[in-house]
Amino acid sequence: MTAPHASCSVFLIKKIIIGGVKVDNIVTVGGHINASINFAMQQNYVPVIRSLVVNNNSEEALENIGLKITFEPEFAKEFTYHIGSIPAKSSAEISPVRISTNTDLLFSLTEKMVGNITIEVLQNGENIFTYQNTIELLACDQWSGLNIMPEMIAAFVTPNHPALSPVIHDASTFLKKWKGDPSFTGYQTNNPNNVKLQMAAIFAALVQQKIVYNDPPASYEIIGQRIRLPHKVLKQKMGTCLDLAVLYAACLEAVGLHPLLFFMTGHAFCGCWLENETFADCCVDDVSAIEKRIAENAEEMLLVECTDFVDSNVHDVERFDHAMKHGKDHISNMEFQCVIDIIRTRGSGIRPIPLRPEQTYSGLQLAEESDKPKEMLAPSELNSSLLGKVAEGNDKPVTKMRIWERKLLDFSLRNSLLNFRVTKNTMQLMTADLGKLEDELASGSDFRIMEIPTEWTVSTRDAKIFAIENEKDLVTNIAENEFKNNRIRTFLNEADLDTALKSLYRSAKVSMEENGSNTLFLALGLLRWYESDLSEKPRYAPLVLIPIDIVRNTRNKGYIIRSRQEETQINVTLLEYLRQDHGISITGLDPLPLDEHGIDLPLVFNTIRQAVMGKKRWNIEEYAFIGLFSFSQFVMWNDLRNRSEEISQNKVVSSLMAGSLTYAPEDISITPENIDSDLDLENMAVPMSADSSQLAAIAAAGSGQSFVLHGPPGTGKSQTITNMIANALYNDKSVLFVAEKMAALNVVQKRLANLGLDPFCLELHSNKTNKTTVLAELDKALEVGKIKSPEEYSAEAARLKAQKAQLNDTITALHEKRNCGVTLYEAISAYERSISEKDKISVSKDIFTNIAKETLDRFSDLVHRYSIAIAETGDFADFPLKDIGITSYSMEQRDKFHTEAADLAQKATASSQCAQTLAQAYSYSGDLDKTAVKMLSHIYKASTADGELLDGLLCCTPHYDITLQKIKDTLAIGKEYTALCTDILSHFEKSIFDLPASESKMLYKQAEQSWFLPKAMKLGKLVKSLKLHAKDPASVTKANLGEILDKLCTISEKKDFLRSLPSDVTALLTGIYMNEQTDWNALEKAVSKTDSIMNAIKQKAGADPAQMAQTIGKANCTSEGQALSSFLEKLSAFEDSFSANMTAIEASADWLGLSAEKLNTYAENADKLRYAAQFNSVDKELSDNGLSGVSESYRTGNVDSENVEKAFSCTLNYQLALMIINSDKRLSQFSSNSANDLITQFKDTLDKFSRLTIQELLARLSAKIPAQGSACASTSEMGILKRAIKSNGRMMSLRSLFDKIPNLLRKLCPCMLMSPISVAQYIDPSFPKFDLVIFDEASQLPTAEAAGTIARGENVVIVGDPKQLPPTNFFSSNRIDEENSEKEDLESLLDDCLAISMPQQYLKWHYRSRHESLIAYSNMKYYDNKLLTFPSHNDLISKVSIIHPEGHYDKGRTKQNKAEARAVVDEIIRRMSDEKLRNDSIGVVTFSSVQQNLIDDMLCEEWANHPELEELDRKSPEPVFIKNLENVQGDERDVILFSVGYGPDEKGQVSMNFGPLNRDGGWRRLNVAISRARKAMIVYSVLRPEQIDLSRTRSEGVAGLKGFLEFAERGKLAVTAHSTTKSTSDSTVTECIAKAIKELGYGVKCNIGSSEFKVDIGIIDPDNEKEYLLGILLDGENTLHSSTAQDRFILQPSVLNGLGWNILRVWTLDWFDDKDRVLGNIKAAIDSAPKHEAETAPPSKPAVYSTSQFEREEASALTSAFAQPYVTADIGIMGTSDDFYKPENKQKIRETAEKIIAAEAPISEKLFMRKVFTAWGITRSGSRVESVFADAAQGVSPFATADENRVFLWKEGQSPESYSIYRTSDDTNKRSMEDIPSEEIINAVKEVLCQQISLSETDLVRETAKKFGYTRAVGITESVISYTLKKALTAGLIKKSESGNISAK
Repeated sequence: MTAPHASCSVFLIKKIIIGGVKVDNIVTVGGHINASINFAMQQNYVPVIRSLVVNNNSEEALENIGLKITFEPEFAKEFTYHIGSIPAKSSAEISPVRISTNTDLLFSLTEKMVGNITIEVLQNGENIFTYQNTIELLACDQWSGLNIMPEMIAAFVTPNHPALSPVIHDASTFLKKWKGDPSFTGYQTNNPNNVKLQMAAIFAALVQQKIVYNDPPASYEIIGQRIRLPHKVLKQKMGTCLDLAVLYAACLEAVGLHPLLFFMTGHAFCGCWLENETFADCCVDDVSAIEKRIAENAEEMLLVECTDFVDSNVHDVERFDHAMKHGKDHISNMEFQCVIDIIRTRGSGIRPIPLRPEQTYSGLQLAEESDKPKEMLAPSELNSSLLGKVAEGNDKPVTKMRIWERKLLDFSLRNSLLNFRVTKNTMQLMTADLGKLEDELASGSDFRIMEIPTEWTVSTRDAKIFAIENEKDLVTNIAENEFKNNRIRTFLNEADLDTALKSLYRSAKVSMEENGSNTLFLALGLLRWYESDLSEKPRYAPLVLIPIDIVRNTRNKGYIIRSRQEETQINVTLLEYLRQDHGISITGLDPLPLDEHGIDLPLVFNTIRQAVMGKKRWNIEEYAFIGLFSFSQFVMWNDLRNRSEEISQNKVVSSLMAGSLTYAPEDISITPENIDSDLDLENMAVPMSADSSQLAAIAAAGSGQSFVLHGPPGTGKSQTITNMIANALYNDKSVLFVAEKMAALNVVQKRLANLGLDPFCLELHSNKTNKTTVLAELDKALEVGKIKSPEEYSAEAARLKAQKAQLNDTITALHEKRNCGVTLYEAISAYERSISEKDKISVSKDIFTNIAKETLDRFSDLVHRYSIAIAETGDFADFPLKDIGITSYSMEQRDKFHTEAADLAQKATASSQCAQTLAQAYSYSGDLDKTAVKMLSHIYKASTADGELLDGLLCCTPHYDITLQKIKDTLAIGKEYTALCTDILSHFEKSIFDLPASESKMLYKQAEQSWFLPKAMKLGKLVKSLKLHAKDPASVTKANLGEILDKLCTISEKKDFLRSLPSDVTALLTGIYMNEQTDWNALEKAVSKTDSIMNAIKQKAGADPAQMAQTIGKANCTSEGQALSSFLEKLSAFEDSFSANMTAIEASADWLGLSAEKLNTYAENADKLRYAAQFNSVDKELSDNGLSGVSESYRTGNVDSENVEKAFSCTLNYQLALMIINSDKRLSQFSSNSANDLITQFKDTLDKFSRLTIQELLARLSAKIPAQGSACASTSEMGILKRAIKSNGRMMSLRSLFDKIPNLLRKLCPCMLMSPISVAQYIDPSFPKFDLVIFDEASQLPTAEAAGTIARGENVVIVGDPKQLPPTNFFSSNRIDEENSEKEDLESLLDDCLAISMPQQYLKWHYRSRHESLIAYSNMKYYDNKLLTFPSHNDLISKVSIIHPEGHYDKGRTKQNKAEARAVVDEIIRRMSDEKLRNDSIGVVTFSSVQQNLIDDMLCEEWANHPELEELDRKSPEPVFIKNLENVQGDERDVILFSVGYGPDEKGQVSMNFGPLNRDGGWRRLNVAISRARKAMIVYSVLRPEQIDLSRTRSEGVAGLKGFLEFAERGKLAVTAHSTTKSTSDSTVTECIAKAIKELGYGVKCNIGSSEFKVDIGIIDPDNEKEYLLGILLDGENTLHSSTAQDRFILQPSVLNGLGWNILRVWTLDWFDDKDRVLGNIKAAIDSAPKHEAETAPPSKPAVYSTSQFEREEASALTSAFAQPYVTADIGIMGTSDDFYKPENKQKIRETAEKIIAAEAPISEKLFMRKVFTAWGITRSGSRVESVFADAAQGVSPFATADENRVFLWKEGQSPESYSIYRTSDDTNKRSMEDIPSEEIINAVKEVLCQQISLSETDLVRETAKKFGYTRAVGITESVISYTLKKALTAGLIKKSESGNISAK
């Protein structure tokens, strides 16, 4: 079939883009017109025209556009459509195009004809465009084939046709006969057997019809055919296979079943669903979808060969069952095209075509009467036992153990458990029933394996899984018969079978012996699977694996197989692979489901079949194979799988499984701090020097702890592990040391050998370990002999302990906290700091006697506060706010103070001018002091009052008071006068005053004294006379007459008085005084005003009122007066608020000016208001606390703010120091000479003790070795070992040897050094447990690989650094794009152990870097400066430098940085060429493997030019290495050259992608890379730190790189700027000594170093300012932080000496006692210090302890592995040969070529072209093909090499010179030898020579050919290899001896 069918219908459609001829193609029409139409399509609404688009190509809009479509003949009605307007350059779409077809015409067509369609575009009714096309009008019964809507076949399935009724009727009679019920029940009963019966009944009824078969036309299924509709077949009694299938399908559908029509190439038949089901699509072309549904006993559908119901001479009563078998066989034997699901098509709207209306049917004539109906038996019953049944999800729970197992699985196609291939180690069996075979094996039966039977005639093809379906019956017959006799046949002849079984037998035996694991299995069932939907190559994976043994049957010289009676396994690799890579989760199969005999195999297969139901082409093949199934980590996987129970018993493993500690770890009691006091030296062996952090770890391991040991770079991990092993061995413990990398094992092994421990340590890193070497090692252990234990060991240990205690005592006493809360060191430091202020403050000594810390703290706090206060007040006299007396303070107050003072200062200045103006105006000429200013203000205030100024009065200075009194009296009388007049006038007219008041008064008195009548008359008269003047006469009565007259008399008297005022007074009141007419208010105001002015003038002594009187009145100074008054008021308020005392300046002549200044000062110093308040407060507090001496000293000027604290501290600390020394013997008896001597003794004792320790250790170990000489029983462990050594282990594997001598092995070699895989391989879990397991580089080891090893020990120490590389697979494949890789780090053992909170220990001392700058960045960035690093004598400069070569990063192409690579290589050559520099070893670290390869290639080229340098490098102990971030961990060199590689591209753009650095753990990679150097690091980077934009990436690694590049550019400044080193503000004795040295004229630096460890003082060399001449170590803080005496007095000085320092020790007590003597010693040390060489000498090599008995052997060289599998590019079919020439495919061709080069280079040009051509279906090459290809693939390969006439293409990054592998292929893609480059063949030759040392040329050619899979070397194979050998001999890569044998160079 040419095209697969999708879920929707497939139409063959012509897409038309039509261009017209009129109006210059203004209009075009496009759209979809069907190629053909018929009645069936029309009935099912298949449109003639799917859509039309009318395009306006003009620049203007088209109006009034219409469309007309006409048809000829008229198979459809004319179609018109009004479009209207189409905008310019736009289009109008008509969809759907509703065309009404002529049903009658289409129905009546009996033959195909061609019709026309005309499309016209009209504008305003006129035609502007015409298009014509043809369409095929098919006959009514024509089916268009599989290419055009294959599902249209369903239209011809007519279940409702009356012609079917008789058939159905017939069928029902069969049903009744078979099951007693004639009813067709469809699927109602849910019983597949019922469905089968109904199908069989219809089949039987059709048999009765005696239909004759005719052949269909050729290729009918593709091009289509005329279909005889079911009624026609019944009428005409004939039909093709398709006609018959359609008839049967129609009958099935008629009775409610779901028929299926199957199309094979050249054939069609019918099928039916057994359950109420349909496919998801109408048309299905995946044969596996059928295969999986017709599996035996799980059938979901039945297939029926319809030609089996045609008329036949031979009557077959079981015809239906046979038809079913034939139908099923077709699926495997014929080429499947597709299946049409009839009921599903109905859902898509495809209905049966209707009957022709003119014909009617009265039923069919049945067979003639004479013909009896043919007898048919009921069909056999279905066994649906497996239908829909899957294994229940009873999987073992997914525990951590299961996850580990999964992680060890190998998902590569190399694994035969996923990609099973037929090889010499596999064998296919002839089987009939796999289930029975499994049952028989499970019951313990043996089966003899036999050769191919003689009756078998099928050609047996090599290396293929036999396609045995065609001969299935034959195979089944043979297999069943043989099975009964317990024989199993294979497909191999006798000779091949014998060879194959022998090979299998031997391989299985070796695997069992070497690895302890069975790898021989009987595989039942294979899953056929594909890597993707596009993959063409099927892969096969075994399903059920039965562990078997092959047993030689000596009696009849054959082989039998039997079950090992071990657990039968499901292929877990496959299940896990399906889960992870295909998302198929299959449960219920692990463990396998059982039936009564064994495994329920059919259920297993059905479960898997159901799970892969949705995968196209996938299915189960029920084959049986015997084979070896294993993979690289199989041994470890097997270990976990089969011994999980045992392994999980281990406490650490169970904790890792639980995710938290399942045991309670003991507290690690030994810490670095208490080692010296708590450690028992006699019970501990530490033969190599160890610092306190290492000792703590060794002690913890020795005491049976399990913990994680953090070992940052260069902290002596290997040395610690060596000590740990030695200590464990010393304490009679066994140790298993495990490291994945051989290098890590070697380092420790070498150190153990240096201690003489090598005979007791057995190294078994690889599974290829040489048996002879191991036996030789064991022999060496046997020969050790006894070593004597040193007698003085205990005494020396005691002596060492005493010396430690004595040395520590001085330090302890010096730094011990006393009752007063300070140490002696602190007291002396404080005294030294303040010594310049001695005796300045005297305080009673009694205060300090037994002083408590609290009191001391209070005093210090008080003096400190006082110093803070006076620090601001300074010299009290000069304190600007000393006049301010407040004691409390707030910020609001300060702000108010500032504002008011500033404002007043301004006003004061302004007021000064005002005052002068006023003084001038008031004729005042005296000083303007405060009184004068106040006077002027008051004058002004007074002068502003109402009233005139009586200036005359002011002039009466001598008699002023008298005169004023007179005026005031007059004023009082005048006021009374006016008041009386006002009173009178309120009742009387003015004329009343003309009345003679005194006379009337007389008359009144007289009348009063008269008697009654005259009195009345007289009074009446008077009343009358008064009434004349009254306003209301009635108001005057006799009663009030006297009162009125009294008032009138008084008025008269006062008037007289006022008129008689003396002239001297009236003269003063000129203008105001007018006798009784005076305005008394005006006069009062004038008097008041004048008096106020006079009072103001009187304030100022010396002011002359008379002088001023003249001008005051005239003066007009309103604004000045106001301003001055306001100022004075505010000033007064300010003084009150702030207790300001400004009296000092009040008498000043320029008071306002000075006030302005003072106020300005206040304002400017407002911020000091706080200090003024503070000072006032603290000053009082001091006195209250009895420290008035401090206050007095300050006030008298003895101390000031600077030294008051110092002076107090000096007095205080001197007294405290004397008090402490006198009370402590350790201090009072100290002598520096004795201390220095004790250090020397201590060092000697240590060295001696170390030697004794080794001797004691060897003595203890040698004591365990059994004595030699006596004969041994052959079965004893010693006998077995001796025999093995003697026979060189013949017939015995190492594992079986180890299994046989567990106790002896433990005595001989209590320490074993292994890799995780060799542990699983050689050490059975039943082997006695090791006391201690140590893992190195645990951060690189996946937990899954470690679990089995951990379980082999009681306790485990996990050594690693979580800040270094985790296990990774980043560069594991060449095809990974490093820039875009998202592969994640794997979990490591270290991470998992930390996650469960295992106890932790830390190694803190860093020794690797010979210059501190090399580790400084790493320490700060990643270790929080917790690493103790040592500064070197040239610490003033950085040894990390950066070079920026001119160049760019070739992003997107080669990913190389050639500029950096060139610079790196040039530097290597420069250094190697320099005699001095070449002594420093070199390492190169790159960020990517591409850059690594580039530098490697470039260096190889340079080596070629300088072979003498290469030779030097090769011979050096540390040759140059070139590594990338991923594989450099564990390596170190003197000088590291670091190529960043990444950077700006050609355009200068910088991507923030830095390969592995961008990933989550990227920073850990950086940390590893930048901590590899011992002496110097040079960074080569075209990238500058400022080009890294951290806003574009969140990666910690990239941020770290930016920081590192900055550090490299700026040296250590960049780090120390933010480093967290402790620096106290208080200087100590250190600084005091430094100061004194400085005064001697030397440059000095203190606390040198960027970590917690410091050299206290460094004296800079005057002749070389980059180096220190002398380093001084004190017994201060730095010494206190060192934990042990050995740290303090031995290790640290010795490391510093090694780094080039001259060291002098100075003691604090010495300095306190006699400074001059100490300074003299320092001066002498400086003078005698040797000058440094340019480079420091390397540290001395450690002593090697060995005796003549312990001679060490060279480690046997391990052969390197050259072979790798040949990786084929996965390109598939790219197109047809026609497509190849299309220009648009040029890029596709190039991409294919690039893909092949990327995967397969180096590749021969011929093979390369062949592969590309094959992808396009081109089988033969030619010049045209080759030119197209050459054009497309130009430059795909950067370079080529030639071998004779054979050309080979290489890819970027490869180098023929450094190409170091050869590639092997399996038989499916084996290369011809002429397609293999000589470089690859040479590598295979090298491997042969490595393995076999020396061979003749003929043998070498043959062995080399074998490497490439050729069993014989003839013809082209021989000639190519021979040519290669000549080439290699010429190049000097191999050599030929005189005998003609060839060997490696």
